[in-house]
Amino acid sequence: MAQPEEMYQCQTTNCGYIYNPDKGDRKGKIPAGTKFEDIPDDWRCPVCGGTKKCFRPLAGPGSTKAVSCPTPDAGDKTMQKYVCNICGYVYDPAEGDPDNDVKPGTKWEAVPASWSCPICGASKENFSPE
Repeated sequence: MAQPEEMYQCQTTNCGYIYNPDKGDRKGKIPAGTKFEDIPDDWRCPVCGGTKKCFRPLAGPGSTKAVSCPTPDAGDKTMQKYVCNICGYVYDPAEGDPDNDVKPGTKWEAVPASWSCPICGASKENFSPE
């Protein structure tokens, strides 16, 4: 039986699919017994179509419970969040997008123009203030 550290949950809004290595993914043709790390990078969530980058372990290092977000400075209390007009992903400056080299605390204006939505791949131009 897989441990929580071996199971990964999709973080896409309104999804929550949990990849269990004991079951694999029939739709994605991932056989039972395949560790999440061994799934091909082009694999997509069978529920919402999110990429592997949308997943976090249920427990252990990198899990949503283990991630600590820095407390914003007093001057950063008004950091504006931006929402993707395509899939609804919310860019939160306090969290940044570390998987894509955008550090926590990075304001929207400082996010590189080449950055794209980690869920659907939409360009920065497809985001609006929340």
